[in-house]
Amino acid sequence: MKTKSQAKKIIKITALSVLGVIVAALIIVSNILYGRVSTISSVKQLGEGMYTVNYRHDYQLDKALESGVNDERSLLKFISDEMFFGYQIDSNIDKYACSAFLTESPDGDVIAGRNFDYDQTDTLAVYTHPYGGYASISMAVLDFMKVGRPNAVSPMSIEGKLAMLAAPYLCVDGANEAGLNVSLLDLPEDETHQDNGKPDLFMPVAVRLLLDRAATVDEATALLEQYDIQCADGNTQHIFISDKSGKAVVAEWSDDKMTVIESDICTNFRLKDAPKEEYPQICERFDIIQRCLEKNPKNDGEKAMKILDMARVGWTQWSCVYNLSEFSVDVAVDLVFDNVYTLTPESFE
Repeated sequence: MKTKSQAKKIIKITALSVLGVIVAALIIVSNILYGRVSTISSVKQLGEGMYTVNYRHDYQLDKALESGVNDERSLLKFISDEMFFGYQIDSNIDKYACSAFLTESPDGDVIAGRNFDYDQTDTLAVYTHPYGGYASISMAVLDFMKVGRPNAVSPMSIEGKLAMLAAPYLCVDGANEAGLNVSLLDLPEDETHQDNGKPDLFMPVAVRLLLDRAATVDEATALLEQYDIQCADGNTQHIFISDKSGKAVVAEWSDDKMTVIESDICTNFRLKDAPKEEYPQICERFDIIQRCLEKNPKNDGEKAMKILDMARVGWTQWSCVYNLSEFSVDVAVDLVFDNVYTLTPESFE
């Protein structure tokens, strides 16, 4: 027969064991939720149509690269499984037109400009700082997440902030702390689907890969060569890549091959298929930017923004001027060029 002291001891041990299990469970749950909660808590509205998020959750880039993501459906499934515990999400990824260029300031800073032309949407600046990778500031389309204009979900609502957990894989341009700039631009052609026996790389994931893992144009193109590029949504893209050394190229894909063309300007036509002297005749925006750069080869951030203003269209949603030498970006949204947001890593704290 157990004595009272033995019974109390058993109860105490049992209680401590149960408490230990509860504490362990709480620690596990906290670790699982911390990054997500911390990320959505960081969302800020800077002004009409302009938002920022400090992304503190592990978005599992290695797993994305290994999971066979090759189109929008498989990307959304990966995001749903990794960010939303399997809850299936939807998106509005659609075609877009854009302009990008590289210039140098009179002080020697390297400046990359980018217009993003798309239907009405709100803009999200995403600051990522992955373990073992480069920190970057990149731009995401909130409409891709069915958040903000013209959708019914407010970016500052819980639902809107939760949707931003998908943001690292829905960015279309950005720059990292090493001085690499990447811009994704549409081409009016059928989808690209390389089949060389290499791992698949979906274009939006390629943007994240380059910003996280490449410091120079050469490193970026070497990374892209390791994959079979996949596009979706009925069209294809090319990528404008530049770095703080002043080098700029456009990477394009056709016939299972990647072509790298040196160019300080990129819009929405395939450079590989035309002689360089004909580029301005093909696209008016290319012509405008080229004439501006020929007239003034040296441009600081303010002048670069004026070039973007000149090359804008009626549906330009944001204009970004990335300073690759200083790791900062100036952003104008909705064609309001007299209200520019300057973002650095400190802006996201």
